[in-house]
Amino acid sequence: MSSTWLVIIILLIILLLVSLLRRRGGPAKYPEIVQSLLYDIRCNQALAETFLQREKPHRFEDSNWQMNKSRVGFLGESLKQNLRESFTFVEEFNTQIKECKKTHSDSYKAIDLTKFKELLAKCRQELEDWMVDKTGQKELPVKYPTMTGFFFGER
Repeated sequence: MSSTWLVIIILLIILLLVSLLRRRGGPAKYPEIVQSLLYDIRCNQALAETFLQREKPHRFEDSNWQMNKSRVGFLGESLKQNLRESFTFVEEFNTQIKECKKTHSDSYKAIDLTKFKELLAKCRQELEDWMVDKTGQKELPVKYPTMTGFFFGER
């Protein structure tokens, strides 16, 4: 009976240590959030540049924005406003593209992307500036999986 309790206590201690060693997010995750938003912005810039040259319209990217829009409180107000406005355009454009695909029309070619491109350029510049200020570089270094990271979670 006492060896059973000893095993249970050891397992509880291990679980407690693992949970304490794992990070919960916070400021350490801010560069990753900014990096994911930059990914959406860069994709949308490339799509906007080739939008009218495509035979079939392609939806603009907003998945990282959808995941992180509630966690951008650490960014400046003007940047947050520009991001909201940019991704509002994305939602509107994606709705129009979806409707055009349903009706098999090419009315998506009438979409004016001028203001959208300007907003994307502003957002990209401000996000890259934030990354340089906080991390010293525009891109996060590539993380390779480690054995301890596999077993105990990445830091």
